[in-house]
Amino acid sequence: MGVFDEKKEIRRYEDSIPDSKGTGVPRKMTREIWLEECFPEWHCMLNQEIEKAEFPEGSFGMWMLGGPSWAYKSAGGATFLVDNYSGSSLCSNYEYCGVCRTTGAPKLHWMRINPHVIDPWKFKRLDYVFATHHHQDHADYYTVQATLQTTDCKFVGPKNTCSLFRQWGVPEERIVEVKPGDRFQCLDVTVKVERNYDSMACMTGDYKPGDTLDFDSNAVSFIFDTGRHSVIFLGDTLYNDGYKAVGQRNKIDVVVTDMGYNAPGGTDKMNPWDVMRVTENLGAKVVIPDHYENWASSEINPHQLQRIVRENHPGMVACIMKSGGMYEYPRDAAMWEYKYPDWQERYDWEKSYVYGNAGKEET
Repeated sequence: MGVFDEKKEIRRYEDSIPDSKGTGVPRKMTREIWLEECFPEWHCMLNQEIEKAEFPEGSFGMWMLGGPSWAYKSAGGATFLVDNYSGSSLCSNYEYCGVCRTTGAPKLHWMRINPHVIDPWKFKRLDYVFATHHHQDHADYYTVQATLQTTDCKFVGPKNTCSLFRQWGVPEERIVEVKPGDRFQCLDVTVKVERNYDSMACMTGDYKPGDTLDFDSNAVSFIFDTGRHSVIFLGDTLYNDGYKAVGQRNKIDVVVTDMGYNAPGGTDKMNPWDVMRVTENLGAKVVIPDHYENWASSEINPHQLQRIVRENHPGMVACIMKSGGMYEYPRDAAMWEYKYPDWQERYDWEKSYVYGNAGKEET
């Protein structure tokens, strides 16, 4: 029967991380098995890390999931997803897309260049899934369906996002429709809803030329406040002086917001100058840009933001994160760039084949 026995039990890795020896065992292989074992690229490693993570009282941790997507966990165990996108590359059309409508493009291809680092089907605990607006890479059908079936979480968003949740079969009792000024509690975290100035979201869907931009129905900002420290998620906002008022109404420590390159004739993301100005208006100490590394058409070198901040706002920190990286506040308040672990603390020179005592006979 070839190199494997059809009756041999197939080793599956749904709830464990593949090991280098096990993946090469001769066995039946299909496309479905390959997808389950090799996708997402980080398998359930990050799900397990989030589940086990603990933080000092008043602190919180965030995991950059790539693009606009984040996981959040408080010291009290409140666990959220924010703007999580579990989809692939995609295409948007003039008939619906705000970016197409503002640029006049008949269609735009959004080529995903960041890895999938989270498995939306593998959360053992998830309290809320937040979507700042109804664009596909923020209000994600795959994420909603996975977490709807596997957790008891609730789904939070502005009016037009919640309309999507209802279309997707989310029960009304699991939908939290919000507007600026709303707030609610989840364990040790107060969730505050604030204004958001995402004009691209406003011009998506039913918008007609000349209509007033209905910001509050289309996009909101989320503040997670532990009572000691807070972070605000701004989704895909563009710069607006109105963030000065948001900063006056709230004490904000960390800003997470979009940044990217804009080709001539279109403005879909904030540029580095705008990112610094929004953070300054909000009165925050730290800014963490996102979205700059997931769509090929808007990719930008994030270190441009660091140079601008250092030259113009010495009291601010611009932290560059990487997909899958964890940021803890206030522990990492002075961190300018995340570095993946290299596991050198696991090295044991005495067991080395090269420079240790491995294989040597005791004398």
